[in-house]
Amino acid sequence: MTQQEYIKALSRYVPEGSAKLLSKWIFEYNIQLTITRSRKTKLGDFRTNSRDNKLRISINGDLNPYSFLITLVHEIAHAMVHKKYNKRVKPHGWEWKECYQSLMIEFFELDVFPRELAIALLKYLRNPKASSNTDQELFLALRKFDQDQNQITYLKDLKEGESFVLNNILFRKGKKQRTRYSCINLSNNREYRVSALAEVIKA
Repeated sequence: MTQQEYIKALSRYVPEGSAKLLSKWIFEYNIQLTITRSRKTKLGDFRTNSRDNKLRISINGDLNPYSFLITLVHEIAHAMVHKKYNKRVKPHGWEWKECYQSLMIEFFELDVFPRELAIALLKYLRNPKASSNTDQELFLALRKFDQDQNQITYLKDLKEGESFVLNNILFRKGKKQRTRYSCINLSNNREYRVSALAEVIKA
């Protein structure tokens, strides 16, 4: 596949105006990109093959364009850091943080992000974490661009004492403990800490 063909293919998944720069990095570092089905445990990943040291990235194909872009750049930063330092640094150490920040800034210069999302993303980029989903403000800002976002109920939206279903288990919402809520599993009466951003079904 040529770089122009790559740009055309990527344009289906990322915001307008961002595919050309992404393709440039992918070709420059000879990255093998795979777009996969939805995975609950991760949005994307980076790995190498010990036999040929090929750089491989996979991204979930059901992400909205902004989530796809942010996740892909996250993994490209891993590829660049690996190429420079091999395995001599921490996966999300300062080397990765600086690389990720510098790559993301280029998309702000291209004016890719809507204002509200740009504000949340800039705050997150001050000290990016292993997953963008751990930043509540950024997570909610990105969620607004999901096709099914109007159908989602988060635990934080329920009132204390209300019942909900999570992973086919019935719970009752309790008091907030930092970023999680103390919830009672109504089948065994045990207490669990559940993320405020857990997607639940109101009972």
